[in-house]
Amino acid sequence: MSIAARRQSFEDDMPDGFRGLLIEEDRPGYPAEYLYTRLRGRRGQLTSNWRTLVYAVEPPESRSRGFGQERTVEGLWRSLFREHRWIFRQMNEPLRRAFAPYFVHAELRTIFVCLRSLAGENPQKAGDALLTSLLSDRLKAALSADDAGTALLRIEDLLCRVSPLFRGIAELYRDAGPRAAEQAMTSRLIAAVLAGPLHPVIRRFFVRMVDSRNILTLYASLRAERSEPAAFIGGGAIPIGKLQDIQQKGDLFAVLPLVKQASGIGIPDPEPTQVETALYRGMTKFARIEGRDPLGAGLILDYLWRCSLEVTNLSLLLAGKDLDREAVLAELVY
Repeated sequence: MSIAARRQSFEDDMPDGFRGLLIEEDRPGYPAEYLYTRLRGRRGQLTSNWRTLVYAVEPPESRSRGFGQERTVEGLWRSLFREHRWIFRQMNEPLRRAFAPYFVHAELRTIFVCLRSLAGENPQKAGDALLTSLLSDRLKAALSADDAGTALLRIEDLLCRVSPLFRGIAELYRDAGPRAAEQAMTSRLIAAVLAGPLHPVIRRFFVRMVDSRNILTLYASLRAERSEPAAFIGGGAIPIGKLQDIQQKGDLFAVLPLVKQASGIGIPDPEPTQVETALYRGMTKFARIEGRDPLGAGLILDYLWRCSLEVTNLSLLLAGKDLDREAVLAELVY
């Protein structure tokens, strides 16, 4: 079968929009109020005191009430995607459509794991990742190709049904390597999300994500003293022109007020851990504010974000079990 024919077979009859990139669900789901009640209960089971957990004598996986039964980093991520799948199935269809961009963005990790596996990193990882994935059958079939290049051609065509911004990803993978392709796919996905109609909660979330990513891009460029223009994403609250001016001036300390603006958290020095942690903690503050309404969609966003932090923090604890406790605590997001 030719490349054109392979592409066409994956394009036919796929629903448009980000919802079409996720699994079909025959069940109508439950009323939103029921889901909100369930999530308020599950939210209370997540870790609330990370300092206690950091200094616990027992391994962190045996103490956490949320995802703590997993003893490996990959196991933790599988548990997160199982939780995503459970939430998705509880949702009614309007909520599934509203939160589809969030879930597709989260599933980029699955796509990247599978592509790396097809490239020879670890073939077993691809199958494990797809078991708990929310990706549609067409995307899963694309990721079951014999090689990463063919898989990415098919994925590119499916993503282009949502936005033309994804055109050229497979060529970039071939010419510049997997890291460049992954970065481009992530940036283009966020740009594509913000270019379309969105639930207000999801729009506010992605706008804040753009600002955080752009600040980190600017920071990395300034620290490395790069002369080429940084690749910023449009759609954030901080104008790209302002970021470009700071990059041209080469003023690393100009990042500090940007961090304060984006996160509401002031930091004394432009130090890597402080910058990144402050931005993530700012996202956490935003999600908690959105989640205060017990009968609003922001509660779902807050729970999803807290679950992702639970897995990220437990992964850091597993990786840093032999490191200084205060150093580990400084990197946690809460």
